[in-house]
Amino acid sequence: MSWMGKILGGGIGFVVGGPIGAVLGVVVGHHAMDNDKVLDQEEERHGIFFVTTFSMLGKLSKADGQVSPEEIEVVEQVIANSLRLPLQARQFAIKIFNAGKDSNDPFEDYARQFYSAFQDRPEVLASLVDLLLRVSHADGVLHPAEDRLIEKAVDIFGIRPEYQQMKARYSSTNDLDKCYAALGAEQGESLRDIKKKYRRLAMEFHPDRMQANGVAPELALLSEDRFKEIQHAFDVVEKHLA
Repeated sequence: MSWMGKILGGGIGFVVGGPIGAVLGVVVGHHAMDNDKVLDQEEERHGIFFVTTFSMLGKLSKADGQVSPEEIEVVEQVIANSLRLPLQARQFAIKIFNAGKDSNDPFEDYARQFYSAFQDRPEVLASLVDLLLRVSHADGVLHPAEDRLIEKAVDIFGIRPEYQQMKARYSSTNDLDKCYAALGAEQGESLRDIKKKYRRLAMEFHPDRMQANGVAPELALLSEDRFKEIQHAFDVVEKHLA
């Protein structure tokens, strides 16, 4: 995570304005932001992904008026288990989460800035929305205020059709229904058609493909979780239809 080491080490700046730049200014101090040396384009995109993700998670967690212990636990699980961040990076992520939570900038401003950086990467946009859904369902209920915020991001990202399928993965109470939703399929479809959807999704979220495309290491690890979910879902559905 070279971009983070450079910023925290104070040896290089991060030339990004807007709410993302404001959060970083709070967390690392504006002296680090104003350094003449800057990150390269790839490092900057990695930084934008990381900072926006935890800032938006912070704002989302507070959308219903309070941050629940369950939401904090899920964020900590994402930090430690899904992203496998080392200690310094974990502490940095938590600081960004808190700074984003207390920021006066609207949630949609973060979404617009994220979209500007990743509009050519729909899988990155979808991964962020998926993570927002995971945290918002941590306490067992998707509160209307949380739903409204996520839908603002969905509309900015232009992924409304995909969102309905993503939402079903978290709102379904039946395990089989969740597996169908994870594959973007419905009961009644043929195994042949479901297998086509499975192969497309498996290719899209394969960690090796993510890394080859130069995505942030954190996103590659998140895609690994999604890839495993897709594999498990297809195994369940295939056995159900056998």
